[in-house]
Amino acid sequence: MAAAMRTELLRRRPKPEGSVDSGDAHEETIRRLQAEVRDLPESARHKRLLELGADPLLIAEVDARLMADAETSAWRDGQSPRSGNTSQDTLELHAGDSLGSWRLLKEIGSGGMGAVFLAERSDGHFDQRVAIKLIRGVPDAETFLHFARERQILARLQHPDIARLLDGGATPGGQPYLVMEHIEGIPIERHCAGQRLDLESRLRLFRRVCDAVQFAHQRLIVHCDLKPSNVLVRADGTPVLLDFGIARALDQQPASREARSAGAWITPLYASPEQLRGEPVSTASDVYSLGLILFELLAGRRARVDAEDHTITLLGKAEVRPSELAADMPWRSRLRGDLDAIVQRATANDPAQRYESAEALGLDLQRHLEHRPVGARPPTLAYRTSRLVRRRWPAFAAALVMLIGAAAFTWQLAQERDRARAAEAAAHIEAQTAQRASEFLVSVFNVSNPDLNQNRQISARDVLDEGAQRIEKELNDEPGIKARMLAVIGTAYRYIGEPQRAVDMLSKSAALYQDPRVDKPLEAAGVLSQLAIVYSNNEFPASKAKQAARESLRIREQHTAPESAEIADSLNTLGVVLEHADEHDEAERVLLHSLAIRERLFGEDALVVAGNLNNLGLVERERRNYAQSLAYFERSLQIKRKANGEHNPDYEIGLGNYARALTESGDRLRALELRRQHLALALDLYGADSEKVSSAHNELGSVLHDLGRFDEAAEQYRECMAILARKGRKQSSAYALPLNNLASAYEDMGNYAAAEPLFRESLAVRKATQDVDSPMVARAEYNLGRLLEKRGEYRESETLSAQALASFRKRHDATHRNVVKLILLDVERQLDQHRFEPARRQLAQLAAGDIRWDDRELALRDALDARIAEQDGDLPAALKASQEALAAIRRAWGDHHPLILRYALDLARLQQRAGDTEKAKALVASVSDLGSAFHATAPVRMQLEQWRR
Repeated sequence: MAAAMRTELLRRRPKPEGSVDSGDAHEETIRRLQAEVRDLPESARHKRLLELGADPLLIAEVDARLMADAETSAWRDGQSPRSGNTSQDTLELHAGDSLGSWRLLKEIGSGGMGAVFLAERSDGHFDQRVAIKLIRGVPDAETFLHFARERQILARLQHPDIARLLDGGATPGGQPYLVMEHIEGIPIERHCAGQRLDLESRLRLFRRVCDAVQFAHQRLIVHCDLKPSNVLVRADGTPVLLDFGIARALDQQPASREARSAGAWITPLYASPEQLRGEPVSTASDVYSLGLILFELLAGRRARVDAEDHTITLLGKAEVRPSELAADMPWRSRLRGDLDAIVQRATANDPAQRYESAEALGLDLQRHLEHRPVGARPPTLAYRTSRLVRRRWPAFAAALVMLIGAAAFTWQLAQERDRARAAEAAAHIEAQTAQRASEFLVSVFNVSNPDLNQNRQISARDVLDEGAQRIEKELNDEPGIKARMLAVIGTAYRYIGEPQRAVDMLSKSAALYQDPRVDKPLEAAGVLSQLAIVYSNNEFPASKAKQAARESLRIREQHTAPESAEIADSLNTLGVVLEHADEHDEAERVLLHSLAIRERLFGEDALVVAGNLNNLGLVERERRNYAQSLAYFERSLQIKRKANGEHNPDYEIGLGNYARALTESGDRLRALELRRQHLALALDLYGADSEKVSSAHNELGSVLHDLGRFDEAAEQYRECMAILARKGRKQSSAYALPLNNLASAYEDMGNYAAAEPLFRESLAVRKATQDVDSPMVARAEYNLGRLLEKRGEYRESETLSAQALASFRKRHDATHRNVVKLILLDVERQLDQHRFEPARRQLAQLAAGDIRWDDRELALRDALDARIAEQDGDLPAALKASQEALAAIRRAWGDHHPLILRYALDLARLQQRAGDTEKAKALVASVSDLGSAFHATAPVRMQLEQWRR
């Protein structure tokens, strides 16, 4: 009760009007007063503080902090708080002392582990201020082990929002210490209060904290002591995480003594139930602590006020919502619903019921900020769709007007055509059709008007499903209107990311337009063009896409003038389909033909021209003409931005294509920035469960993968797969893609056992959904064959590679990258089986060919040359080839990519064989930090460990 009263006094302490917390002066006063009365009995503290001039509120704050220190200390010592044990370990060094090249200036913090001093360099080499953490008491072996672990962990964390480890060692008396980046900032809860941050600003700040924690988690590091005082906010408003002092690497198995001691370093007020019970911790433990910090930022007070019970739960030992304790907060009513649910999920007693990651917690907060459904609440139709219609009713109304306008415009075009044919009767019929179609659309879309549906919550998918059902029920006697409505609804399904429903509607529409009762072949051609795009973009069999595109072109060539706009549209569609089928030369020819027609008819800045430019960019990207590809994409996006802005599906598609071209051109950091923008745009346009969003997750994963951030990439691939699985799409080509990519991430990490079943599943799905000679099937065969070669399963690897090579040779000549990669794989397989002559012949044939080498394939070729030269006893030639291989892979990935490690170790081994051991060791030392990216069983990691020994 006393602790609760002191906390309440602190919370209510008034501030001068217009003031904010200054931080340093107030903190220095508190520390001075704490030091003055720390060793006094509680009954004597107040008298002494009054003598020192402290007012009652300042006394309350000092008293509360001393009580918190006592509780934490008691918990650390395995006692009940306030048990009467007040013994304090002493420190060897104090302010004014020197430690190596550092001089301790003043104590700036203390806690269960020890004290933290502000220090500066004393050797005169340069000016630098740091924070030095010095443990209290006489250190034992466990303490040294703890600090050694901390140093190792922190050295692996390089993130702008995580304090960096600079140095470490032991004092003359043997006490370990750490030298860390000194952070000028104040605890996050005081920053929010002092700056009077509104609710949205607090959530955005906390979202960034989640990102930093996720960065550590993806490197298998758990903080274990997250609390507001370990999250400082700098003057520029950015957060930084402190004190990974009790973090444990999840990829290490601590001794039992270590596991037991982990509880000695927690802060009970912010610890998870499993920590309090002394059970193993995981990333879910940090998620729980984050939930308690979020609670405090939302409610303005702690979720817990008493650490006396070792089985601490929230107040009243029941679920407590932030809204129930936020009486003094102006946004209390806004906490009910989403934010209450988010906090409750993060702080669930069962770790399995919490968010699966800090990123997931942050993403749910982002969804709330964007007024989208959050994952913490039950996914009822009423909840998930209410926001869409309520938030976007103007957009629904605008869409209705546009559709009616489109119908009217179609009628006008038809009227002009019919007038030219002197068929006034047909024009009258067309006008009646347009009017009837408009009336039908109005009645369908009125279901989403909140003024007409008695507040029943309706989603965009509900509106379209309603329209599709009514088409089948009401329009069977009006085939012309039915064909038009099927096309309209099918197009809408396409743009909300429902490809199968789009295919169903568009296929029926095209067939009905060609039915003798309707007999409108040009309308059928337009629908077939759309249908071909849906097939192609969503990885239906390529044969279906090409059939629909060619039929559209045939009809338009038969029924329109040469070089018409309709023919240009069909040519553009055919180009897209051919590009997806890897028929790049033919794709470029028809796309350039379409572009020439459109520029002549509509001008160089028309939106249809932007579409052609985007598609030509795709062709040049696949040909690896990246400069030309990027130029096409940039011009296309410029036209789209000028015409309609950036918040639309057409711009989203172009942005994604541009980002991929940047990735493949080597500008991966810029691509990463655009991919994050692209994902945010897709989420806003389509919603979290759209296939468009799943694709955006996959593409973001691909960029992270190319940057060597394998764990982060795997997380994005899994998110993509989860969305598709929820939509029942596990047996689709769309699902096979992230399956393959996740397998590749595991392969690159050296976790071959995890990769193999995923590669096999991806291949099986592609065989079930694609043509037998599809490029996607061939790529899957190559990928699985490559992995099996690494696992020593040569016979199956050879069979798969032969099938893939036969498929690629049907499409490409001998110099194409896909063919070259398979030949290099066969050479590697031959060498692994000591078949040197066939390997030598194949490499010689490649060397004689007119191949445009990619640096990645070039690096592999040079590495294989080095192996053959070494086998022939020509060590100088082997060294030269190995050096060239390392240079090529560095050009491809950069100096800090994990995949260069294999090539560096190969060169170091050859250097050692040549007697240049020092150079070999220096090379290994320069790349040794890359080993942490690999699985414990990865061959390259095992080689690195041998060098370290």
